[in-house]
Parts: sequence; C-alpha cells; structure tokens
Amino acid sequence: MRWGRFPAEGGASLRWAHLAAQPSSRPPVNCVLVGGFSEFIEKYFETIRDLTARGINVWCLDWRGQGGSERDPSLPTRPLARDFERDARDLTAFTEAMLPKDQCRLLVAHSMGGAIALLALHHKADLVNAAILSAPMLKIETGVPRFVAWGLAWFMTTIGFKRMFVPGAHPWTYDERLSPETSPTSNDPERCLIQRTWFDSQPRLRVDGPTYGWLYASLRMTRNFSTPGYLEKITIPVLLGSAGRERFVNPRKHRRAAIYMPDCRLVEFPTAKHELFMEADSYRDAWFAEIDAFIGTHIYGEGT
Repeated sequence: MRWGRFPAEGGASLRWAHLAAQPSSRPPVNCVLVGGFSEFIEKYFETIRDLTARGINVWCLDWRGQGGSERDPSLPTRPLARDFERDARDLTAFTEAMLPKDQCRLLVAHSMGGAIALLALHHKADLVNAAILSAPMLKIETGVPRFVAWGLAWFMTTIGFKRMFVPGAHPWTYDERLSPETSPTSNDPERCLIQRTWFDSQPRLRVDGPTYGWLYASLRMTRNFSTPGYLEKITIPVLLGSAGRERFVNPRKHRRAAIYMPDCRLVEFPTAKHELFMEADSYRDAWFAEIDAFIGTHIYGEGT
C-alpha cells in the first residue's frame, strides 16, 4: 500500500492511501473509498483487500480532522463544526486528481462519507460512473424530536459553546464492555472491536464524541436531501445499503432517497447494524454479493 498527502483547499493536508488491484482480465476500475464520522483508512483494510481482489484499484481518503489528515492543533481529537460543502469539494478534487481520467471510476462511501458523496455528486453528477453507499447519513438519529435537537444545537453554537459535547458524548475512552451484543455498529465479534483496537493502540487516530458545532453543521447539511429536486440531480447508478438496527441514521430517509434518485437500487438488511462493511459474515457476504452484481451490471455491462 502506498501512502501520501493531498494538498486540499485552503492548504490543508489530507492523508490518502492506495492499493493496486490484483491482476484481472476485466477493464480497469478505480474507486475512491471514504468512511464516516470518526473513521480512518486503517479501519477499512479488510474492505480494501476485498475490493482489490475484485480487480478494483482503491484510493482511500481521511476527512479533515480524522485519521491522519490535518486536525485543529488546539483540540486534535475533538470533532468540530464541519464545512460539508468544503468536504465535498475535497472529495471532488481528490477524485479528479488521483483517478485516471480514461478509466472507469467508482465511489464507495459510508455514513457521513455517503452524505458528503451525495453533495459532491449533486454538484458534479459525472464525477464517477457509479456509487456504492453504505448507510448514508441522510438524517441523524438524535434520540429526541428533531426540532429539539435543532434548537439546542443552534442555541449552544450561537452562544459560543460549539466545542462542547452534546449530551451523552465525551472524550474517547476504552470501553471494556464492547461486544456484538452491546455494539451499535456490528454483530461481528471481531469487527465490532476494530475501531476500539486502533484507537487504543494509535492515539493519533482517536476522535471523540460529537459536539454541538458538529451536530448543528450536520443537521443543516442533511436538510439538502429533503429539498425538492436535490437528489433528482444525481443521475448515475447508485447502490444504497441500509441497515435495520440503526442508532445513527434514519433508514426511512434511505427509502425516500431511493425513490427520488433516478437510478438507485436500495438493499435493506433489517437485522444488520450500522456498519455493513464491518458486519458479521452473513450480512457482509450478502452486501458484497449485491456490490458484485451492481458492478457487473453498471461497470462491466454484464447481463445488459
């Protein structure tokens, strides 16, 4: 795997990694893989391996403030208010700079990364040939009525407490009780521990719980996906995976998005948790079977 730094807008330095595909008789395909809130490239090593085994060249990118990308020096682990439109421009610039222009392009994104991917595709529908989205963050599950979350996030941000943690959030700590039963993200006994293991062994990768500034920016950003005509502009083929046992995003918004995007296939996993790429083999294998069929149809033109 090759590692490097990408000079982003405003002079920010973003970390990337690239792994070339295993030899294949099929035409070359290149993908950008981006994760969600608090995630980092190392967490996706297994998924990168599985994609390259399918003949796909993979480029991964860490978002600002996460992984090995540039962070706020005063609070390096604190998730501050995001400029999601800037994130979308970062993704667009990285894709256009790193992926060969004369070969097929694919975008693979999870959760917050899926929302940023949709922002980028709304502005530039031909950025890639197709997109695979795992539990995109189209609406956040806050645990309280949306108007309460919105009003509190706005108020706390306005009075200068945007760096304060939202109720229930805190600096990252090692959770000894984490298991398939207690994990909100995965039913798998090993994959549910991946992020905890990396954060424990590599403190530089850690990201704390959400802040009011992050929440307010996220609530404002996700309003885009309910704006009439917004999703309709995303005309490329999209595969959208949705988990049923969600604690982070709203699956009903996935069904709505699948209706409004002109060429979207929605695949629902009613008993899976949020991270389909980190799920138990029964879910993960079924998700990759959908990905294989989607790529075969929309990238390689098989069965058309």
